[in-house]
Amino acid sequence: MSDWKTEFSTPWFAVEQQPVRDSSGVIGDTPYYRVKQPDGVVMMPLTPKGHILLIRQYRQTLGRETLEFPAGGIDPGETPVEAMTRELFEETGYRCAAIDEVLKGELRLDRENACNFFFVGQGAEPDPTFRPREPIGIETVTPAAFRQLVLDGKFDHIVALPILLLASWKLGLEI
Repeated sequence: MSDWKTEFSTPWFAVEQQPVRDSSGVIGDTPYYRVKQPDGVVMMPLTPKGHILLIRQYRQTLGRETLEFPAGGIDPGETPVEAMTRELFEETGYRCAAIDEVLKGELRLDRENACNFFFVGQGAEPDPTFRPREPIGIETVTPAAFRQLVLDGKFDHIVALPILLLASWKLGLEI
């Protein structure tokens, strides 16, 4: 039985608390807090020419525009691939010929319980029926230009960078 208690809730996440326990189950004096949110998806989409598709959007949390990979939450009843397909289209208007999961796991082991699924999309091309609903910019860059963006600190989604290594290890892609 879980003894997590919701302290605060929004449509996007909740803050929960429970008494702190040590590895033997002994309860301490202070509560421990975690962020509970839906599982998420992140993708590095590649165009047929091997260019990387990025998005630029304003992030309220940071108070500025960011450059990142398409990503989002998994809705109830969706599989991770369905969620990634939906998020990619909603944010960019692109669809991929192939989507490969390269990793899944938790990002912040100290404060979150959400599982994140990382994908590489190949053959990303714009769908002519797309009508944007969000103010998100789209950029396609060569792998060399992407490397330079990362090295210059201009790519904000650094937690998603393992996708590059996994694209090589699991899919044999050289990016």
